[in-house]
Amino acid sequence: MIPFDPTPIASRHNLYLDEPPADSSAFSLQGNELADRLAELINRFGENVNAPDRKTAGMLFFKRYSSLIAGAVYAWLHNRHPFDLSFSNIRYGLHGTNLKFFVLGAEPLPSIAGLPREVEQDEAYLRHLFHEHALAVIEAVANHTGVSRVGLWHTIAYLLAYWKQEWLLESASGTLSERIEQWFAYASRRSNPAWLPGRAVNPLACSFRKVEDPLKEGRQILIRKACCMNYRAGGDTDAYCYTCPLITDEHRIEKFMIRHSSD
Repeated sequence: MIPFDPTPIASRHNLYLDEPPADSSAFSLQGNELADRLAELINRFGENVNAPDRKTAGMLFFKRYSSLIAGAVYAWLHNRHPFDLSFSNIRYGLHGTNLKFFVLGAEPLPSIAGLPREVEQDEAYLRHLFHEHALAVIEAVANHTGVSRVGLWHTIAYLLAYWKQEWLLESASGTLSERIEQWFAYASRRSNPAWLPGRAVNPLACSFRKVEDPLKEGRQILIRKACCMNYRAGGDTDAYCYTCPLITDEHRIEKFMIRHSSD
């Protein structure tokens, strides 16, 4: 049993602490076949979302994939629980256009939890999440689909920036809010990230333009760095996201109000 309620990471991030259902189509990316297995998963996903080409499929796939990282960061910041995101410990379930993540062993990663100081734990877990996990996925997605690596890093950075705002708004604890702020300040430090060896510039160190949320005071709508290409996938006549940089802010607010009018 884990010492916290896993409901938020399941409902918000599609991250489940269990084996995938026996009747589901679950993928494993472990071992030397990561690139081939990931390519198969992206191709199937692309068919499910009616993507017209690999680049669209890759971008939309990774937009969903980033939720795994966000769920792991939530558990780390709120509960100091470092999930093991080794590829041998994760299964991926494709359910229509949704991607689900199954963590087979939910116990905290001992190499992280056993470190004596919080700053050491933070750095080690950042390395685990981004150098040991996300980097391999980004390379495989970019190689298979042609999506730019910078665009994929920005996709993770955007989702984390979105959740940072949500977590701070929800936080009832000054201690938690301070921890969230401190972690993001360290994770987005621009130069020479120790947890991402060989990089002079941190790919997560980017800011996003914002417009005020018309429905909730204190919240802002973050605008993506680049279009996620959602408009290319479906039959919707206006399939641009309200976070898209290609639309006007007037159109953005209209779409936002329609999407959230019943919230």
